[in-house]
Amino acid sequence: MNAEAIRDLIRAKLHTDRLPRDSTPRASGRPGNWQKCAACEETMAKALLMMEVYPLTNDQVVRFHGDCYQLWNEERRALKS
Repeated sequence: MNAEAIRDLIRAKLHTDRLPRDSTPRASGRPGNWQKCAACEETMAKALLMMEVYPLTNDQVVRFHGDCYQLWNEERRALKS
């Protein structure tokens, strides 16, 4: 999936509160664990970087591919400006 298509998915999920908008107090990276990325919904293989985000608003961990995490950060910050 290309970056613009992922950005569109992220924007839609941000507007429907399916992805967190608030700042993240903690994010950590590690190898993928075969779960789905919260942004693109593709499986994260062990060979890929997975970012785990712990939002302020709830205790639910949100997992992204490394690239999707960067796109999510850009899009949620753009909403605030």
